[in-house]
Amino acid sequence: MTFDPWYAVLLAGLVIPVLLLVGGVRDVLAYVAAYFFLFGFGPVVSYLLGGAIYFGTNTALIGRAALGLLLAFAGVLAAGLLVRQRHDIAAPATTHRFPLLPVVLALLTLYATTVLVLGGTSFLAGTKLDRIDVAGPGHYDYLLFEMFACALYYMAGGSGAGRFTYRLNFAVYVVYCLSTGERDFVFVIFSLILHRELTRGGSFARPVGYGALLLVGATMIFSLRGDGPADTSQVLNQGSVLFVDTWVMTHVPSVEPFARGATYLHALVNLLPGHAQPALSQWLVDRYAPGSASGYGFSLTGEAYLNFGLWGIPALFAGLTAVHRLLINRLDRAPVYAYASVLFTVAWMYGFRGESGSLLKTCVYGLLFYGALRLVSVRVEEPTSEEPEAVPACVSS
Repeated sequence: MTFDPWYAVLLAGLVIPVLLLVGGVRDVLAYVAAYFFLFGFGPVVSYLLGGAIYFGTNTALIGRAALGLLLAFAGVLAAGLLVRQRHDIAAPATTHRFPLLPVVLALLTLYATTVLVLGGTSFLAGTKLDRIDVAGPGHYDYLLFEMFACALYYMAGGSGAGRFTYRLNFAVYVVYCLSTGERDFVFVIFSLILHRELTRGGSFARPVGYGALLLVGATMIFSLRGDGPADTSQVLNQGSVLFVDTWVMTHVPSVEPFARGATYLHALVNLLPGHAQPALSQWLVDRYAPGSASGYGFSLTGEAYLNFGLWGIPALFAGLTAVHRLLINRLDRAPVYAYASVLFTVAWMYGFRGESGSLLKTCVYGLLFYGALRLVSVRVEEPTSEEPEAVPACVSS
């Protein structure tokens, strides 16, 4: 099956203005879709313009992979039009104080600071893998907990201690990511900016400007950790979605049959302690480059194709879009919805270049994290709906 990738680029690109025209310039989904467009179609555009793309990409299947990405955007558009975003979303009322929140944030700050001090100048040289080795075995667990902690944005504004520890923790988290060559904080900042402007009634010109700065920053990090010069080609090649999708389409079903939902079942089973399932990123390494220490990530579009072929892609993205919309529309009804909305936006953007297992783990474990804080919370007699000030410096006015 052949498909001109330029048609996919142009049609998918139209989804963003359609969302903005129908839902208004404050439609959060439109800006998330713009992120997906860059990370999904960036390499396609680079290839079509004669630029470099990720090594190992099957160029013969770029058209089919582009069609898969277009179907993902079709799913986003369909669900986005069916479930509209409310126009009167405000910050959630402060109904509870969370006394454990400053303690948790302080512990995370202490952990990261200790790692940075002990690592010292070792973080200034070497590849990303070298720096992660310096950070130690708790590196990825720390990054996961920081996603949970940063999603407490609206909860942290309830007390002076919460605001202070939130800001301090966020600053140390950004320094930690820069020191280890990680770009996770980019997704966190973008989600916080979108939610902040939405609930404050601010101009969404800011997210566009901040998004451009974050893109430049992400490109610089990618370049500094030894992955090539920071040029236009590098900007368009943020991630390996195209490589993953073309490889999966080469391998399935010609070598292995469609999984028929097995990877999603594994993602559920993986939530249970002692029932760890192999990650799809490792499944890819074992088949593409057995024994390699390198990682290629995965993609939600590639996983959907692995399970059900092309038609599994729009179904998955329509479902994820519906969840995103429902959380956004309930943001001001209870703190848990505000927390879940921020966290899901981060997890979805991060998971776009990952798999359902990591997205589900982030959301489920994140809710358990919130639940633990909520169990020891104290109810406020007169709830207020003041906008929290506990935001990183780069996000505040």
